[in-house]
Amino acid sequence: MPTNQTQDNIGTLKHDLTEAIAERERHSAGTIPDYLCLNNLQSKLARLETIERNLSIDKYRLVFIGTIGEGKTTAICHLFNMVGDATVQKTTGGKARTLTETQELLATGSGRTTICEVVLEAAEQTAIVVEPYGTGEMERMIQDFCDGLADAGGPGERKAMLSREMETAIRNVIGLPTTTVANPDGEKGATIRVDRAREELDRAGLDGLKALALGNACLAERTETAIAYDGQDDERAWIKRTFARINRGEVPTVAIPRQVRVRVSPSILSGSPLERFRAVVDTKGIDENPIRKDLEAYAIQDDAICLFVTNFKDAPETNIRELMRYYLSSKSRDFHHRFVTLVLPHKGHRYYHNYTSC
Repeated sequence: MPTNQTQDNIGTLKHDLTEAIAERERHSAGTIPDYLCLNNLQSKLARLETIERNLSIDKYRLVFIGTIGEGKTTAICHLFNMVGDATVQKTTGGKARTLTETQELLATGSGRTTICEVVLEAAEQTAIVVEPYGTGEMERMIQDFCDGLADAGGPGERKAMLSREMETAIRNVIGLPTTTVANPDGEKGATIRVDRAREELDRAGLDGLKALALGNACLAERTETAIAYDGQDDERAWIKRTFARINRGEVPTVAIPRQVRVRVSPSILSGSPLERFRAVVDTKGIDENPIRKDLEAYAIQDDAICLFVTNFKDAPETNIRELMRYYLSSKSRDFHHRFVTLVLPHKGHRYYHNYTSC
């Protein structure tokens, strides 16, 4: 925030410029030098108003933008202390071992893991708040899933009417997920994939599948939009478990989320820079078209710093180049001071060890 002295100085400059513009307009003879002088004064006044507006911003939003699978969510978790130790069982050299490893609290993977935009905010109490899809939208998504399954060629195939992460959530909402079971006719340890939705489609037809799916979804009961940490178990473990269940559509009282806000208490934020920002935004990963309305909504806002995430090998990769070209060239707006390229090395890259050791 600007000091009183800074505000006074800006106010004085704006007043002087406004008077100079009015004086020039009164005495202008319409010549080219008059036009150039007036245009210069108006440009300075506009720039001063932009500076005043930027100085009035108390905290910025930090917006992570990148292609699916580039590591946005993983980077956010490690930058803002959204990690925790977990005990895992691993087999090495034929022996089972119990190990402790650091895991991200938000859902991460090789891409297509997070179902929607996720916003991190500092708060007094840890909670997860959902902006849900409406009942009508949920019904249409369930019907689209059923139609896509019917239009697919056969078991194991899919018609891409919905993203994979959305399909996973819908399957859990309607109680017809895919499962892996032991193959009774195969070798020891062999498994087969069972698709309960396709089994129901084959048994009852498309209309029967839709009726069962909508009935199982119990959409009228999915009215809960906020879940607060109850203090019953470890806070980090609660965040990881609850976020994962909401992200996968496994909470029966919560609809599929359009956006998830994770509000984090001071006990989690110890040593984290999250409190310095109004919010940290993990946008939905870019798939085919990088020019999206939700991304532009952040790009044009004065209080948003956009971090374009790209891998080291291809930096800046194709989608990031297209976004930069669009906003810094085609749009011809003064965005450059709020745009940052965040380059991330991936495991297996020759610079990865140096990066993780820093």
